Amino acid sequence: MKNSTLLRILKISSFLIFLGRCYQHLFWDAPYRSLFWDQNLLEPIVSTVLGISWQAYVTNVYTDDAIQFLTKITGILYGICAIISLTINERSKTWMSSILKLGAINLIFLALLLTKEKFYHLIMFFEHSIQFGVPTLLIYFLKDKNQEKLIIFLKIFILLTFSCHGIYAIDYFYPLPVNFVTMTLNILNLEEEIVKKILLIAGILDFLVAVAVFIPKIAKVALLYASFWGFATAFARIFSGFHYDISLSIIHQYLYLVIYRLPHSIMPLLVFFYINQEKNNRINSVIFLKLKK
Repeated sequence: MKNSTLLRILKISSFLIFLGRCYQHLFWDAPYRSLFWDQNLLEPIVSTVLGISWQAYVTNVYTDDAIQFLTKITGILYGICAIISLTINERSKTWMSSILKLGAINLIFLALLLTKEKFYHLIMFFEHSIQFGVPTLLIYFLKDKNQEKLIIFLKIFILLTFSCHGIYAIDYFYPLPVNFVTMTLNILNLEEEIVKKILLIAGILDFLVAVAVFIPKIAKVALLYASFWGFATAFARIFSGFHYDISLSIIHQYLYLVIYRLPHSIMPLLVFFYINQEKNNRINSVIFLKLKK
């Protein structure tokens, strides 16, 4: 596969991730309060540095204003990173790469905050591997056009994202998320027990797919399923919302969730086409050598 094609797909995927997070931060909210309102963590800093009590800190209107300001500023950063993702190339100025790195670091920080919000479930962090991994790989691939390394990293990110999603879905190690059940109930309109069984099967398939992407004989089938499932789970947010009302407000409420999840479908598809083309190239090489003889 041409480097230009790989780079273009990485740029589009990175753009979607940053755009979705920009949308979220500018119009909705982000989990910064889980950090800045953590009494156990911040009370010593508040009392020592600011010289005020914890009660005064959390009830001060300026505290929430500062958190909202941080959210909006981060949203603007993500918006700039989205634009840079589409326009950056090997000859771009250093500052563009630096801003993109800052955006990627912020995505890692966001994943950590989401993990904290979920009672430090480590799988929540790794479930976002594609989210912070794709922009990081874009930065890497601009410097080093090693396709094999890129594909290995993408496979690892796919494995982590889908297996961690599966751990939640099987409802064994961690409780089954309520939103998983609610979305499926709204879309399929089935009984709750049946929905939970469907999610269990989906979770098991997530595990199988995560492993199968590293097994040559079945990798392509697994990647196609992963691409379909990534697309379906991304748009499930909007379709689930349509259960209550089909309107622009529902689309506005859930669209950012769809946008930044689309790379969950694009990345497996990218790896699929890479593997397929490499196989065809090997076959063509063998045929050419035989004809040459």
